[in-house]
Amino acid sequence: MKKQIAIMASFMLVFSIVAVVAGPAQHIGTAGWALFSTGMGAGAPAVSITKECPSLRYVGRNAEFTITVSNTGSGDAQNVVVTDMIPAGISYISSDNGGSRQGNNIVWRIGTLPAGKSAVLKSKFACNTIGDFSNTAKVTYCAEDEATCDISVKGIPAILIECVDNPDPIEVGKNVTYTITVTNQGTAVGTNIKLDCTLPAQEEFISADGPTRGTNSGKSVTFAPLPSLAPKATATFRVTVKGTDVGDVRFRVEMTSDQLTSKVMETESTNIY
Repeated sequence: MKKQIAIMASFMLVFSIVAVVAGPAQHIGTAGWALFSTGMGAGAPAVSITKECPSLRYVGRNAEFTITVSNTGSGDAQNVVVTDMIPAGISYISSDNGGSRQGNNIVWRIGTLPAGKSAVLKSKFACNTIGDFSNTAKVTYCAEDEATCDISVKGIPAILIECVDNPDPIEVGKNVTYTITVTNQGTAVGTNIKLDCTLPAQEEFISADGPTRGTNSGKSVTFAPLPSLAPKATATFRVTVKGTDVGDVRFRVEMTSDQLTSKVMETESTNIY
């Protein structure tokens, strides 16, 4: 948002005509008046402010905000002060050009901004909270103007899958349990997390358990989608099978979710003798 304010001032000048002749000066009388204006064309400041910020940042990242204050008038602007509000949920880190934090604001005391000149002011913030935030900066001199920019801070899920067998190795006819741990290492909720397991030819399904129901069909075990997994949370699934023949075999798990654009695959080797 950009606004421009021009301050106009007018002065009335009343003047007299004095005739100079030999001897003392004589006052003839008031002759007339003239109007002078300190508008845009005659020495008036016109100060405007703009503000830029990134429209999107992920939680945990920093964002830089840029304020530009311009005097497009023909006169100097005096006692220019810029105040920038610090939004709740975003943490102040630093500012340049003498900007200092005062409560919930950053304040720059520019002083005089000459005609035709601009001042660029930058500040850095840490985006620690998910949400939408609005940030407003205001410039004052003998009038005031303001500009606002909006930033959205989002999280992102980061789902890790691990599969471990126990025991290993096993004898033919003995059972082995595969423990599948799903961890959300990200900063947003993961949704509809689904596991599909594939048994090797040398194994036979015994049982499955976890936070959602596991269903067996031949060499496949499918768990119903987990509706949600909060940031830093884990979910544990287990599949127990029996070794039916010797071999160095591979148990495979594939994971999908609403946020994944392709399947994530994990394999675990088991030695059956």
